[in-house]
Amino acid sequence: MKNQIILIILGVCLLCFSCIPSSVGLPAGTISEGRISLEYRNVTVYAPAVSPLETGYIGVISTITVSIQGNGSGRVFVDTLPLTDVDMQGSARLAVKVASALVSTDTRPHLDPGTCDFFFVVRTTSPMIGGPSAGGIMTVAVISLLENWTLDNRTVMTGMINPDGSIGPIGGIPYKIDAAYSVGSTRFLIPKGQMTYTEMVTERQIINGMTWENTYPVTRNVSEYAQTNYNMNVFEVEDINDALLYFTGWTFPVTESPDKITTEDYITAMKPLATSLLREARESYQNASNLFNITTIPNRYPDYYKNQVTDFLNTANDRLLESTHWYDEEVYYTSTSKSFQSLIDSHFVSYVCQYFASHSQEVFVQSLLNQTMQSYINKSEVAKNAPINGMITLQCVGAAQQRVNEAASYLSQANTSFQNNDYFTALYKIAYAQERSESVQWWLNISTPFNDTGEINASMITTLAEEYLDDAQQAIVYSEIIIQEMGKTSNYLNDAKSLLETARSENEEGYSAAALFGAFESLVKANLALELVDGVTSEKVERARERASASITESRNQGIEPVLAVSYYEYGRSLANESSLDTAVVYYKDADLIAGALRFTTPYGVQSSRYVGIPEYNPIISWNFGPYRYIGFFILFALIGGIGGFGLGLLIAGLSGQKKPKEQFFSKTSTPRSIEDYYKKQK
Repeated sequence: MKNQIILIILGVCLLCFSCIPSSVGLPAGTISEGRISLEYRNVTVYAPAVSPLETGYIGVISTITVSIQGNGSGRVFVDTLPLTDVDMQGSARLAVKVASALVSTDTRPHLDPGTCDFFFVVRTTSPMIGGPSAGGIMTVAVISLLENWTLDNRTVMTGMINPDGSIGPIGGIPYKIDAAYSVGSTRFLIPKGQMTYTEMVTERQIINGMTWENTYPVTRNVSEYAQTNYNMNVFEVEDINDALLYFTGWTFPVTESPDKITTEDYITAMKPLATSLLREARESYQNASNLFNITTIPNRYPDYYKNQVTDFLNTANDRLLESTHWYDEEVYYTSTSKSFQSLIDSHFVSYVCQYFASHSQEVFVQSLLNQTMQSYINKSEVAKNAPINGMITLQCVGAAQQRVNEAASYLSQANTSFQNNDYFTALYKIAYAQERSESVQWWLNISTPFNDTGEINASMITTLAEEYLDDAQQAIVYSEIIIQEMGKTSNYLNDAKSLLETARSENEEGYSAAALFGAFESLVKANLALELVDGVTSEKVERARERASASITESRNQGIEPVLAVSYYEYGRSLANESSLDTAVVYYKDADLIAGALRFTTPYGVQSSRYVGIPEYNPIISWNFGPYRYIGFFILFALIGGIGGFGLGLLIAGLSGQKKPKEQFFSKTSTPRSIEDYYKKQK
């Protein structure tokens, strides 16, 4: 009886205090305070990495616990222990960006990425390298949480994630297979095109009492290595969709690419420009030919100026014929590019003829340099202050800003050559700078026929540029590490560094749109440094073309016309037809990345978070009757509490003798892959 009285009193107290806001226990996956609740999900995945030893490298397994919580704003938090040699923060942020872009367009039920915050906890037993190689599995994990898809526990993956959703190349695959086997993996996913690897083999022979060593490279097959040693299956994945199929059985729909990439609006924008430039190139070439025929140009050792000028005039004619050919084929951007190249050479020939015909050659060059400088100044102001109202003008202004900055670079080189009395070189640099300055207005006019869709502003562009500059820097560092391990070099990597330096300068000078697209180009070159470390093949070029075509189509399906990507795709196709595969693959990759990145141009955490963790609760009081407003409520709740408490007490007393099994807040089976499970296996 005594126990029943105590329980009745407790019931009354509980109901009396029910009017006070309090935190209550909820089912796993939801946290609540006051009237605001947030949903969260988490999953733990394995990420193989490479750890350095005194004698070489060893594969290690990292666990990455990814958590998402609602009522957020897209912020990304990363905790790594121990610290990685290559920053994993960039991989996590890029994984969230790619996952959010894919999930946001999905018609199936999913969490809204824009209202979630993302947490990555990375743990490993030893220092490791290769943070970017976890980007792919991070993206898979984030997508699985947003879509509520179950991951296969026996599949392990390695590979970078690129902004367009493709899986980028990595190194150390055999070591990572060793690590994957240690946690029971039966299926291993690697980036497309990395089914072979090079191993340095050293043979020792004893001849006449002396030991001779011979070290040479041997090409191995990744699949054979995994099958022979661990009975493990290895599969190549080209993009995140391929990886999702192996991990979850689900994919995102892929739209078939049309045979023809150019649209009526694109032709409307490009054809007038191509027509105008072709006419101008013809006139310029004719004028240069006439001047050349009436000008006395010295042709003595060691310079042989006339022979050099003749070569430039012939090249101008060759580019003019190519421009005409591509114009007739209705490949207008390529025609424009060829006309541009012809104009540079024709103007150079004309400048040289005027130079040798002038009374004061130094004054002539100085005057020409000053004129070109003034033209550049005028165009640079136009490009820098050009309005950006949507995705079309973002691309066109970005291209215009890049070209005006390229003109500045050539002007600087021209001035240096002039100061060194190298007038011949200075004249060519001036011709190039002049045409580059003129091309600024071409690009600004291209946006006119299009409907400028999408919302973007200067602040967003600056933030995006900074983020992609960081992504490019990360890709460069990682590619450099892997290429050094392989004992090779890459011109693509050197180009990536140069492009990144230029893009950073553009961003500092206020040309954020140019910096953004410069970062894209740097990122492409950094990735190609690894992708093409064994050379360019027609298969790789065709794969790049197909991916670029698909990305352009997907961008259009979202209402964004990737005019710059289409232009690069078109030019890449013409280069492939001319058997310039090395350059063609770059333009295809540029087109693919630009079209893909335009689909998710919202910067990381562009919205300011209202809180971190549990949101602040501010109760709303609907009525206000002065200081006596609480008396009526107190009496009412006291009566309800008394009656309800008495009934509840009796109910509890009746059930108190029955023991109820304790319910766990989290069950071990609810998280099939955890850090706890991993470390149990290590014991």
